[in-house]
Amino acid sequence: MVSLNFLFFWFIFTMYFFNFFSFLNSLLILESLSLLIFFSLMFCFLNFFSLSMIMFYFVFIVCESALGLSVLVKILK
Repeated sequence: MVSLNFLFFWFIFTMYFFNFFSFLNSLLILESLSLLIFFSLMFCFLNFFSLSMIMFYFVFIVCESALGLSVLVKILK
């Protein structure tokens, strides 16, 4: 499971650098990367720790999603 998540992370990370010239692509790739990290951490914390630590990262994802969506809407207007 961890190696599969690492391969997905590496694939998205390399795609981020290949599509760096497109701002909208980089926003979408960063969003998917943060969600991948969130689900990996949730799996890890669910098995080994309590879920209270993951709530800090969940708040970060919500704030980042709101910021990314506001930038996306301003560009598309």
